[in-house]
Amino acid sequence: MKYPGPLFLLLALAILCPVSKAQQSTMTTTTGLGPGNSFTMFITFQNPMRNVQGISCVFQLQGTAKPGQGDFVKTLTCSGGPIKDDDQHYRIKVGDIPQDIAAGDYKLVWINVSLIGEAVHRYEGADLPTLAAVSVSNPKRLEFSPIKNLETKP
Repeated sequence: MKYPGPLFLLLALAILCPVSKAQQSTMTTTTGLGPGNSFTMFITFQNPMRNVQGISCVFQLQGTAKPGQGDFVKTLTCSGGPIKDDDQHYRIKVGDIPQDIAAGDYKLVWINVSLIGEAVHRYEGADLPTLAAVSVSNPKRLEFSPIKNLETKP
């Protein structure tokens, strides 16, 4: 039985490698996030918003922190300025996710939008379209020792 030559094997690998990568799922805001990561939130306004100066936001941990993470950060915030794609479409970076973030699902609580030379408007509750929770993983745990004794001396 004759086996294919090295050139044939290289050609087969060159064809199969891109196909296997195409089948892998892409990272979304709900998978694969942890300390040091960030993600982009895309915002589409119903009507043109030509004079957007700033966008800020807060995502809040849903439920309680896991054991050993009670003192960790429990919010994610927008960082940097918004990027305008056109008068209705903006994007903003969320993160960098801190090293001491509590693991769990984070829900968007509010978005503030400021207009150049105008006021700031807060979108929250019913003003926000539904957005899937952002899942953050962090295996780090930290336990503080209880204080055993305190005293003062003259």
